[in-house]
Amino acid sequence: MYLFRKYFIISFIAYFILGDLALANSNEKIIVSDISMPKYFFADQINKTCKMKKDTNEFYSNSLFSDFDLKKNNNYQWLAKLKDYNWVEDHAKRSDSLDVFFHKLTDRMEYLHATLVNSLIDGTIEVQADKAIDLMVSWAKADFIMQTTTISQIKEMIKAGTFSSCYQGKGDERAKCHWHAAQEAARYAGQFGINANLVKPYMNKNELAIIEKYFVSLYKKYIHPWYFLTGAGLKNINYGFYQMGHGAISVLAFAHWNNDKKLVSNTFKSTLRHINTLVLKDGFINNNSFRGVRGYWYHGTALNNMLGIVALAEEYNYPVSDNILNKLTDAVNFMDKDAIKYLSWLEKLPRKKSFSDGKAYLKHNGENIYVGNASWKHKNSRNHMKSSALFLDYLSETYTKGKINRDRKEYKIYNYKRKKTGLGLSDQELGFNPKCIYR
Repeated sequence: MYLFRKYFIISFIAYFILGDLALANSNEKIIVSDISMPKYFFADQINKTCKMKKDTNEFYSNSLFSDFDLKKNNNYQWLAKLKDYNWVEDHAKRSDSLDVFFHKLTDRMEYLHATLVNSLIDGTIEVQADKAIDLMVSWAKADFIMQTTTISQIKEMIKAGTFSSCYQGKGDERAKCHWHAAQEAARYAGQFGINANLVKPYMNKNELAIIEKYFVSLYKKYIHPWYFLTGAGLKNINYGFYQMGHGAISVLAFAHWNNDKKLVSNTFKSTLRHINTLVLKDGFINNNSFRGVRGYWYHGTALNNMLGIVALAEEYNYPVSDNILNKLTDAVNFMDKDAIKYLSWLEKLPRKKSFSDGKAYLKHNGENIYVGNASWKHKNSRNHMKSSALFLDYLSETYTKGKINRDRKEYKIYNYKRKKTGLGLSDQELGFNPKCIYR
């Protein structure tokens, strides 16, 4: 009788566990089957009112940035020179943990993207695509950026004791950061992929073969390792949320290229799990919101990239829970505060170094928050919304119930500075302009 009862209980429990697993698998299959691949990667239909341009009274008005036409030699040659640029060398020479000079990469990807989207709007895409494909083929043949430090090499450097982490994990602003080299290569790879998706229908077989081989190499060497070993694909959620949806948008670009709905579904699933975990009570974002004199500023980086993921999820027909949307609403409303007073409050939180790794943490609501990548020197302050998050106000009020207080100085400074950030046309953090999504 005892054995029968034991067998019955085990069978009963197994029935419900296996039943739950079967239901979960069934739901997963439904989600994958419901995924839709937007025609233009980030949108199924382009909002024609989003055509990007520089105002004639701006600094760039008399330069190559005043128009978007790859047929003009100056424009084309400026982009073509990218194949001769050495990102690793430049990064080692000029960048440190606090300041990273990546605009030679991102400005070009932004310019190319703006040109292609504009041409989709005005019907000149075939002409512009022909030139864009020539550029991409030249970068591919040159194996551009493929010599950049990889995650595998970083792991070897850690073993050898030659690795330099951002801020050395204890607030050293001038420390070299080897992570940044690989991170920016992954950003470039994703943005290359987004633009490649836009012109894919206009490639001949030879061009397609060259660009696909290069894109696959970029994915294997930079996009995949970054996302799955340090980004939003990481199983054990770490801290912080940064550019390209913490690596997810680059993965989605590759999935779109291959029409891989399973990879799309898995990427959204993992990334939204990260967002759900990292957005804390009252809208704080783990790590980002606590990064010292730039905590308020870096909060905007995380929020912008999280909302970019939500915008894409809508286009790909992937469900986002109300719980996540409510948390992001709190994160939007978080910005309705005086940044200087917030910093003063942040400075009063207890900070300590870990005995195990010597890295810096602070205590908030009983939780240890990593702040080893923070500066606490007031001369490095950014007491305004993140200016490179060009459409943070739009994303905030379109995809959440939050409101941006436009009367705050934090917003007014942001509104001024964002026009002077990069080219100020498309979002270099996301790789696309969310206002170009027709809703």
